[in-house]
Amino acid sequence: MRFLSHFSMAVALATAGTLAVTALPQDAQAAKKKKEKESEIKISKEIQPQVAAIQAAMATEAPATAKPLVEALLAQTLTADDRFVAGQLAIQLGGTLKDTALQEKGIIASLDSGRTAAAQLPAFNFFAGNFAYGAERWADAAKYFQAAYDLGYRDNNIQPLLAETFFKRNMYPQGLAKWDEILNNANASATKAPESWYRLARDRALASKDKNLYAIWATKWAAAYPSGDSWGDAVAANRTTSQADSVQNLEVLRFMKASDSLKTTRDYKEYAEEAQRKNLFGEVVAVLEEGKQKGIISATNPLVAEVLQPAQREVSTDRASLPAQPSGVRGSGSSSVMMNFADVWLGYKDYSKAISFYEAGLTKPGADANRGYMGIGTAHAYAGDYDQAKQAFSKVSGIRAPLASMWTTWIDQQSAPAPAVAAPAAAVEEPAS
Repeated sequence: MRFLSHFSMAVALATAGTLAVTALPQDAQAAKKKKEKESEIKISKEIQPQVAAIQAAMATEAPATAKPLVEALLAQTLTADDRFVAGQLAIQLGGTLKDTALQEKGIIASLDSGRTAAAQLPAFNFFAGNFAYGAERWADAAKYFQAAYDLGYRDNNIQPLLAETFFKRNMYPQGLAKWDEILNNANASATKAPESWYRLARDRALASKDKNLYAIWATKWAAAYPSGDSWGDAVAANRTTSQADSVQNLEVLRFMKASDSLKTTRDYKEYAEEAQRKNLFGEVVAVLEEGKQKGIISATNPLVAEVLQPAQREVSTDRASLPAQPSGVRGSGSSSVMMNFADVWLGYKDYSKAISFYEAGLTKPGADANRGYMGIGTAHAYAGDYDQAKQAFSKVSGIRAPLASMWTTWIDQQSAPAPAVAAPAAAVEEPAS
């Protein structure tokens, strides 16, 4: 994560403003009284000679001679106002000398004094955190960044920097909790958090090697910024958290098709072969034809001759042999038989027939309710009947629950208006060497 360079810090501090310590009593009593009235800062008589000597040295052609005087002043036990003045002198001299260590001492002294103006507190806390971050003092950086953030500071990539202070300490759950807070705050404002933040949080969740955290944050990314890439990542992440059987795997692939997250030849091959094993000829043809139309499956790909063309030859006979309604199934028809017929009709895109067979399967002894409701929800979603689909998915539990949740999120995205998105913060320079 990038942070401010030494030069950028000096410029930023100058822009933020510091107390201009004026000439001392012997030379400018009137100016001193005016400044005290404006700033309400009173320099004690005990340090006035030291401040005068520092100012005199800073005004020479060798301002570096003032540095030991400033450091000696900072080392003393000072009143709040005197510590604030000493801090301001250190900031000013540090800027002149491009001495970031002295600037940091000045900022800390100003903050510790309790006399820093309210308007300057957010920036000063950020600068203090930035110095600590550059020195890899992660806990200190977190403290000051949090203070700046709480005071409303939002410049210089403070949000990613704040979260990074936890990841630098291998505190992944805490860092991701901080990202959750940051993203929620951003999304509650007029503009939406940028996609780069979701990607960064997802990357940190992946780096944690906690599969559940990865699945959670991959899904958050897809929920906030739906695309084939983000949904594909969410599906892949959730697959790592459970062992799905062949039927469940096909259900996942159906969602991938709906969310446009079938992206590679391997994806289409897996889907086609899974459907082929179940003699779902209509589904094999539909998915491979889609792959061809998108240019992912070439005409010379072995899948065309070995899977697509044989399935195409079976479609007409297979479809003609199907019962049109559950009552047409020979014998009593078990739950699994009914749902297998439902899968076939789903592949032929006859969603009303598919739903009737799934529903019939749910009435049979030993029915797998989660399979049935997943099928009903998928058929309604494919048909664009989103309210009915969500009702079905709400009844899915167990190992299929994460997939049902993804379907529900995807459905909500189909009609949701696109919010305004915050422009990504400009990259901040690396520290100068």
